[in-house]
Amino acid sequence: MSLWAGFELWVPPSAPDNDGLPRFEIIGTTAQIVQFPLQPGQAITGEPGSMCYMNNGCRLQIKSGGLMSMLGSAMGGESPWKCIYTNKTQQPGYVAMTTDIPGVMVPIDMSQIDGTLRCKRGAWVCSTGDNETETLAGFNPAESMAGQCCGGLSFILQELKGGEWSFLSAMGTVITRELSPGEEIIVDTNSILAMTGSISVDVRQVGDCGAMCCAGEGAFNTVLTGPGKVWLQSMPIEKLRALFPAPSKNEGGGAGGGDGDGGGGE
Repeated sequence: MSLWAGFELWVPPSAPDNDGLPRFEIIGTTAQIVQFPLQPGQAITGEPGSMCYMNNGCRLQIKSGGLMSMLGSAMGGESPWKCIYTNKTQQPGYVAMTTDIPGVMVPIDMSQIDGTLRCKRGAWVCSTGDNETETLAGFNPAESMAGQCCGGLSFILQELKGGEWSFLSAMGTVITRELSPGEEIIVDTNSILAMTGSISVDVRQVGDCGAMCCAGEGAFNTVLTGPGKVWLQSMPIEKLRALFPAPSKNEGGGAGGGDGDGGGGE
């Protein structure tokens, strides 16, 4: 669905054929599950803790990928370990993955990505294909010192490269925008889910002192410049944490034996 000003409402793409089975199936509307029908011998790579269920003949193997790969994954916000789920039976099987946030699954066709895909740290959930997607650590692409220090992006970003299909976790509504060369878009940094490696990043002051103090946008907004494609999410986890902050350490949780007055005696 096309929106005014060139934005596209993101909808899950049709899954390619996998010898008579769909390559993946996305189940639900929120806190989604992505289910992978597996032909004999096929495997899915996921982050630790992402498996929701699988058939009895699916077997798990842990893979590190070497020291540099482990360091890159850890710096990019992922576990240094990868979980490989393989259908060891002679019949079609399945494995299903889910995220650790109440979000949606965003499939990315990596064959359509020229170079690398820069993602929010920890956004990657799983990938398909024998040619495994690399999860790497990349530097913040901001071109100025202000962009590096004040743009709100981490100094180290997660990068994905190669493979077949990769699945990212997002929250809320996801929209996309294809930026032409030199075209700029101003965004809230937390709303960035992913962008192609050709996108450049910088910052721009929100406004005068009143705007910086009272507009709720901080002092700087992030400026993305094309060419390239960007994926944005409407409810990043940072906004959810702001709505439901964690209780402070001084807030008791039941009849504990701490220093509070609720213990039972004067």
